[in-house]
Amino acid sequence: MKGHPLAEKTIWQKSSYSQEEGECVELAAAGPAAVALRESDHPGAVLTLRPTVLGALLRGVKAGEFDGPAARARRSRPH
Repeated sequence: MKGHPLAEKTIWQKSSYSQEEGECVELAAAGPAAVALRESDHPGAVLTLRPTVLGALLRGVKAGEFDGPAARARRSRPH
């Protein structure tokens, strides 16, 4: 099975928070009104979003909306 057509012929930008282990989130322009998102260790799987949807996703990630119970418990403990 071939990967997403954007996976190979697109200039991808890695997150500045990425480590050298290769588990990185990468972004690329995917046309005038779309942004592509992929995991560097699975480059054939590409998620294409409108910039407004990507913005909402990033806000949710930063706010912890997708964290599991263990992460929520760590945040609720006093420092």
